[in-house]
Amino acid sequence: MKQHTLHRLVGLVSAALLAGFAGGGSVQGPACSAWAADPGPDSFIGLQPGLGSLPLLGRGRTRSISAENPTGEKGKGGMAIPNPAEPKPAASARAADNLGQGWKVRPFIRLNAGETATLMDVAGSGVIQHIWMVEGLNRGLVLRFFWDGEATPSVEAPAPDFFAVGHGRFAPVNSLAVVVNPANALNCFWPMPFRTRARITLSNETARDVELVAYQIDYVETEVPAAAGTFHAQYRRASTRDTNPYVLLDGVQGRGRYVGTFLAWTQMEKGWFGEGEIKFYLDGDAAFPTICGTGTEDYFLGSYGFPRPYTTAYSGTVLPASENADPPNFWSLYRWHIQDPVNFEQDLRVTLQALGWGSDGKYKKLSDDIASVAYWYQAEPHAPFPKLPALADRIRDARKSPARLPGAHECESLAVVSLTPGIVTEAQDVSGLGGGWSGGAQLFVRAQKTGDFVEVAIPAAEPGARKVALHATRAPDYGTLRFTVNGTTVAPVFDGYAEKPAPSGPIPLGLHEPKDGRFILRAEVIGANAAATGARHFFGLDAVVLQKP
Repeated sequence: MKQHTLHRLVGLVSAALLAGFAGGGSVQGPACSAWAADPGPDSFIGLQPGLGSLPLLGRGRTRSISAENPTGEKGKGGMAIPNPAEPKPAASARAADNLGQGWKVRPFIRLNAGETATLMDVAGSGVIQHIWMVEGLNRGLVLRFFWDGEATPSVEAPAPDFFAVGHGRFAPVNSLAVVVNPANALNCFWPMPFRTRARITLSNETARDVELVAYQIDYVETEVPAAAGTFHAQYRRASTRDTNPYVLLDGVQGRGRYVGTFLAWTQMEKGWFGEGEIKFYLDGDAAFPTICGTGTEDYFLGSYGFPRPYTTAYSGTVLPASENADPPNFWSLYRWHIQDPVNFEQDLRVTLQALGWGSDGKYKKLSDDIASVAYWYQAEPHAPFPKLPALADRIRDARKSPARLPGAHECESLAVVSLTPGIVTEAQDVSGLGGGWSGGAQLFVRAQKTGDFVEVAIPAAEPGARKVALHATRAPDYGTLRFTVNGTTVAPVFDGYAEKPAPSGPIPLGLHEPKDGRFILRAEVIGANAAATGARHFFGLDAVVLQKP
C-alpha cells in the first residue's frame, strides 16, 4: 500500500513539473487533473531539473556534441585523424600528431575572420540540457539558434552576453541557469526543446581569426510534449540619452513566459543609477503595464544599492564596481525568473527606466549605456527580431557623453538652408581632440575657395531680440570667416587658423531679432591666414547660444 502511494505521488510530482515547464503556470484545478491523468511521453520524465527528478527513469537517450564528435552520433566520438598538412590549424591541433587517432586530436575548432561554424545540426526531437563554451569573451562572435527548420533565429546574441558576461569582462557567475567559471568557461543549463531539428551556429564577425573555440552541447533524444515552448534570447544595446526607458524586448507575439534578464550597464556619471522601474506590458497593455517594479536593485533582488558584488541562484551583480567611482563604471546584472516566470498569452513588451538622483533631491533621467539579453519561451512561430546591432556598436567602449553648453543649439544638428553648390557639410565627432567642444561634435564644412558659404537656421523658442554667440573651431587648414545674422553683417571677421585644432570660445555676434521664428546664420570664407596649410578654406561650427539681453 505504501509503495503504491509513493508511486502515485511521484507521478503527480512529475506531472506538476511537466505542467510548469510546458507553460501551464498553475498546478491546481482542471489543468493538474489533465496532466495527472496523462503526464505525457514517458521519455520526457526525469528531464526536469532538480534532485527530486533524478530517480525517474525515462527513455531519453543522452548525446553530446563537441569538436571531437561534431554530429553527436552514438559511437562517433574521438575519431579525428591528425593532419599535419592542415594550413590553418586550431590551437593544439598538432599536439597529438605522434599519438594518432583517439588521442585528443580535435579538442577545439578554429573560427577564421568572417566565417560561421555550425556547432550543432541534429534532426529529430529532443532537449538541450547544457552548453559549455570557451571563446575568449569576444562580442564579435555571435551565437544563433534555429529550432525546427525556422528561417530566422530564436536566439541571437554575442556569445559572452548570452552567458551573462558583460562588457567582455570576466566575473564568476554561480546561478542555476548560468555558471561562469575561471578563466572564461561559459555554461548554461536552460532546457531547450526541439521537435524536428536543432541548429546552432557561431559567427566570427571580426577581422581577426580565433584559433581556439571549445564547446560541448549535451542533449537528450526524446519526445517533446505539445505544450512545451521553445527557447528564445535577444540582444540589444542603446544609450538612454536617446531611448529612456530602455527597451529590453518588444514585438513578441504569441503565448509564452519570460524567464530572464541580463544587463551590461555602463554608468556615465557618479551617483546612484538604479532608481528606474522595470515594466512588463502583457497581452494588449498600452500606456500602462500590468507588472511595474519599484527600482532597479529591487528587480535584481537587492536593496539600497549594490554595495558589493553577489552571485546567487536567481540574481546577481558580479563585476566589482562602485556607483561613486569615476565613470565609466561597468555593471553586469542578471535576474532569472525560474521560480516566478512572467506568463503571457498574446504579446509582451519589457522596458526599464534609467533614473538616478539629482542634486535637488528629485529623480533624474540618466544618459547611460545599456546592453541586454532577454530570455523567454514561447509557442512558435516567433516574430522576427530587430536587426542585431552592428559589430562596431557591440564592441565599442562606452564613453561619457561630452558636456554640452547650457542652452546650446548644436550646429551639427541644425538645418542647413543654403550653401555653395558642390561643397560638403557633415557632422564631425571631435571628442577625440580633447574637451571644449559642446556635445563633442561640430558641423564640418569642406569649403574650397574664397566666397564659399553655409547658412544654418537656429530656431527661436519665443519672440524677442536675443544676443547671439557662436562657438566655432580653429585648425591648421581652416580659413578666415565673415558672419551675418538674418542678413546683417557682423564685425570683426574670424580667423580660423591655429597650429592645432582648438575650440574658439564664444564669438559675440550681436543683438538680433528673429525672422519667421528663427535666426539665419551665414558663415562665408573671405580668405586664409598666411600660415594656414592644406585645404586652407575648411571651417567648423560648434554651437550657437541665444540669450535674452
